[in-house]
Amino acid sequence: MIAMTKFEMVRYLKDYANIRCLMMQQPEEQIGIIFDKYMQLSGRFEDDTREYYDRMRRVYMIYNMMKKFSYLEDFLLRDDNFINNNDIDEIIPENTYSTNMGSVSKKKILQLIRDGFNHNDSNDVDRFKISKNGKYVEIEFLRGPVKIKFSIQQIFDIYNNMTTHRQNNLSLSFDIPEDFDINSDNLYEELNKIKFVHYYFTDKLPDSIIQQFNQIGDTKGLTNEELLQRSEMFHNLSSSISAPVKFDLTDNQKKKIISYIDRYKKMYPQWLDDDINAVMFYFLRKVVPVPLLKDQLIDHQLIMCERFMEDVYETYGQTVKETSSAFEGKNPFKPDDSFDQETFGMLNSMTPARKRDFYKDMLDGEMTALIPIVTYIDSVVTHCCNGETIQIDGIDYNAETIRNSFAHGRWYITTDNSIMMYDALPKNIYDYDLRPIGKIDIENFESWADDYVAQNMNRINVVRGNYK
Repeated sequence: MIAMTKFEMVRYLKDYANIRCLMMQQPEEQIGIIFDKYMQLSGRFEDDTREYYDRMRRVYMIYNMMKKFSYLEDFLLRDDNFINNNDIDEIIPENTYSTNMGSVSKKKILQLIRDGFNHNDSNDVDRFKISKNGKYVEIEFLRGPVKIKFSIQQIFDIYNNMTTHRQNNLSLSFDIPEDFDINSDNLYEELNKIKFVHYYFTDKLPDSIIQQFNQIGDTKGLTNEELLQRSEMFHNLSSSISAPVKFDLTDNQKKKIISYIDRYKKMYPQWLDDDINAVMFYFLRKVVPVPLLKDQLIDHQLIMCERFMEDVYETYGQTVKETSSAFEGKNPFKPDDSFDQETFGMLNSMTPARKRDFYKDMLDGEMTALIPIVTYIDSVVTHCCNGETIQIDGIDYNAETIRNSFAHGRWYITTDNSIMMYDALPKNIYDYDLRPIGKIDIENFESWADDYVAQNMNRINVVRGNYK
């Protein structure tokens, strides 16, 4: 496989983040024109092509799919008997690992894929590679030597296999009491009532219990009252297996939620009239630094990239209007365009609650502009930085703890556009019992990443390893 260098990968992610920011700033400008002007003003005329634009999007989707896979694998029980072997064998042929590594379980293979992606700061070999055309990924395991090559579709297939057959060591919910008042004059104190709840499972659950969880989780077409009943059923079933561990919200988390509520009261008051559990879960999901809660965030990033940036003649404003129309049951897309009709079908297949959440994210600058910047920073820390410290705003941070924070999804964006980062002891079963690393201004963090890439160009702009 002819692979791109680490520099090329992070540059695609940087370009994507910049384009998304410009789209938010110029909502009525065509995406293609924004891209053209960006490349021309940067003096990169050779990159001002549709081919480069599509590779940029593919790299962003691949990186997010790997994060999605990585976050889910992080919580899988360390057993092999819940993996569907037939599905996995289609993606990871048995001789790939049996010949080179001896007896290795399917679960271990998934873990090694995840580790190869998250531990890629070596000067000697690139353990995670993306092909030059942005269509394939190659992972070299930390133990081996073994290399596995797969496409973005196969990454998605692996993820779907894990989603269908997985058993997690963690289940989670939020305890929102009936007397919680979103219109309270003292929201800060009111938020003390809400608890984040963990349920820890250390053994494989019986199939009968898994079936009950699946039935509870099938919420398509349910009313708000029925959703509340399902939430209570989930809590009761989880509590019957493991005693819940409850956590209070931190000061920064409460301030962030209050900022969301205040914004919605001014701009979208109608959305605060929905079921209070659905309203608060949307806000809480954005401030609790647990990777499983980032799954929907990444899904929405993938939809925005794949479905709403494919047509370069569209504007950001048009995509928002099209989404709104689609969720109202109208079809705003070209009737003779199969891609457009697939998009309409995909949007229509969402549950009512999911439709609202996606539309909210479409309007949220944090989701559309800041998350791509954080993804770029993540890629520089994870795949390029091999120093012991990272200095930002005159503060030295341990590079390994920053990498761990990104690898395990232990971060969230605060009210002042900073990223609050956490670390935890390795193999800590109480994974939410986190240690704060610090609050880092995203703009300054991005500047550090830019400077690091520029200063280490000779090292990261080379494909390393015995690849062919």
